[in-house]
Amino acid sequence: MNKRKANNKKIELILFDMDGTLVNYPNEPFHASWDVFPEVLSEQKKREWFDIREFYLRKKGFYDEWFDKQLNLIKGISVENVYNAFFPIPYSKGVESFFSSLNGGYVKGIVSSGVGFVAEKIKNDLKFDFQLSSDLEVKFGKFTGNGKMNFDFYEKDKVVADISRECNVKLENVCYIGDHFNDVPAFNIVGLSVAFNPKNKELEKKADYVIYDFMKLNKILKKENKNEHPNIF
Repeated sequence: MNKRKANNKKIELILFDMDGTLVNYPNEPFHASWDVFPEVLSEQKKREWFDIREFYLRKKGFYDEWFDKQLNLIKGISVENVYNAFFPIPYSKGVESFFSSLNGGYVKGIVSSGVGFVAEKIKNDLKFDFQLSSDLEVKFGKFTGNGKMNFDFYEKDKVVADISRECNVKLENVCYIGDHFNDVPAFNIVGLSVAFNPKNKELEKKADYVIYDFMKLNKILKKENKNEHPNIF
């Protein structure tokens, strides 16, 4: 699909990636919620975790296998121990200030293959309208090794298009903010794409704007809705 452009564009729906975008966990290279789990794994399982990630990272069509294998590594782990590693959430620069100062009747959603209980906490903290992420099953206070993917890691364009239809918002009136290569498909179809602290050159080239502080997003939204177009902040 080609990127949507319109002279009468008015942003109505804002969609956010989570890992490396809304949150900045101190793990390299993705600053991701998923990669917090190795902190509570044995050394052997930790090595397995990263070996699995590196094996599947660029293999489109195998995300379900990747998901299942990593879930198997956390089977039986206490939720309480894991939560201590995940919280408090390390929000990226300017995130909390941006959401507390955001004006306008935007619909706001999280679109992430990251950890569901983190996305749900962010949704509640920052007053999002909805979140889509990965659900992890828990029984008797422990992870069961089962879970649910709500969409494919490599197919954010499809989920963004679905959300746009469900919200009755044209794609040219959608803003998407992300940081890495799997956000590129979403950038290709929305009216406004913003790369936050981009970790990938292709994403940076595709972006309408590049920012390193979420507080810059207020200015972008204001200018775009007036059909002005600066580039980098």
